[in-house]
Amino acid sequence: MDFLSLHTNTFKNGIHPPENKDDTKGLPIRQFPFATELIIPMTQHIGAPAEIAVREGQEVARGQVIAKATGYVSVPIHSPISGMVEKIGLVPTISGSKAQGVTIKAFPSSGQK
Repeated sequence: MDFLSLHTNTFKNGIHPPENKDDTKGLPIRQFPFATELIIPMTQHIGAPAEIAVREGQEVARGQVIAKATGYVSVPIHSPISGMVEKIGLVPTISGSKAQGVTIKAFPSSGQK
């Protein structure tokens, strides 16, 4: 049986990539360990970059504002983990360029609920 015959409720000439689940379908789901360090760029969308509101060496709590919105199309950035601000400086972004960012070293077990 081919892949297309499994999808009868579809539109003509649609794209149907193979799902390739055979190698892992019998394996249990597992959780990866939490990152020990996170790099958070201040430029996260097409709007204005956020203004950093923390300093190197400062402790931050998960959910704490680490950068403030600076313009009409801007948003505040919150810390995704509890930890210590390790570095503030240029960091890589998803586009391949560099922007101001905050590096946070996680406290042990800060990702645990």
